[in-house]
Amino acid sequence: MLFNTVEEVKESLGTMHANVNPKTLLSFVSQAEQLHLVPMLGEGLVEQLGNLPAVNAPAHLVQLRQRLRSALAYYVVLEAAPFISVAFGELGMSEQSTDKAAPSRQWVYNNFVEAAAAAGDKLLDLALAWLDAHAADYADELDSPEYRSRKSLLIASAEELGKYVATAGSRRFFLALLPTLRQVEDFEISDLLGEDLLEQLREGLASGEAPSAETRQLLGLVRPVLAHRAIAQGVLTMNVALTGTSLRLLSDNEAVRQRLAATPEALSALSQTASATATKYQAKLAAYLDALTPTAPPVSVELHDNAGKPSFWV
Repeated sequence: MLFNTVEEVKESLGTMHANVNPKTLLSFVSQAEQLHLVPMLGEGLVEQLGNLPAVNAPAHLVQLRQRLRSALAYYVVLEAAPFISVAFGELGMSEQSTDKAAPSRQWVYNNFVEAAAAAGDKLLDLALAWLDAHAADYADELDSPEYRSRKSLLIASAEELGKYVATAGSRRFFLALLPTLRQVEDFEISDLLGEDLLEQLREGLASGEAPSAETRQLLGLVRPVLAHRAIAQGVLTMNVALTGTSLRLLSDNEAVRQRLAATPEALSALSQTASATATKYQAKLAAYLDALTPTAPPVSVELHDNAGKPSFWV
């Protein structure tokens, strides 16, 4: 595990009570790793970071572990909070209290777990962004088929997605949307560009070579269509909060989701707006493609029949 002692947890979360029982706290560390870190990093890398030797550990892995510990400390709190004040035994559930302390009031508890979820999410995003920026130093750890396959995607990073959609560059949001990005690219973008042209773009991106001016222009027209189309489809099934400036992917915590998640009506409106924006960008792309091949049939921008449908699709 990334944490093996209470002292290590306190290095990342200094307000941890001095009398906390190590066995009680550490029982939640593995759960928090599996729920919050493994989906973002993979089982192998999380296990490797948790098994680093006490001395002479590779410096680049120690640095990454420390950044992830900052986020993991809050996720441990998030997973422990609903259970740590109660005990379960042969007599059922009992609530713990002492003469000097009483269980927290509900609003205090709600603020506590929401703040922990927000802090954990933000710190994990920062750690993942840092890992992306230093990916060359972690070539062996990140050398997996999944990681390599992303290099050929038309939108292959949270930073690229954030240029077109208000996600604040969230790596967690990008990874959650990744299956939808693949689907839109495989079906809708493929229909627009044709299999051959799409494959040329993918091969060029996977090679790592600098694209030509013409390729950059084409990508600049394709990527907005892909981003907004993926948002229009993916956001309807995601647990997100609508903040003043961006979308925030919520932690996998039922109570936090219930209080902060955007309503189905708000998500439907967001999906409609994204669909309309994608259609506008698609018209620009179609005009560009028609100009490239003036003798070919025009590339049309068609709208589906939305009459009587509960949600809007393009």
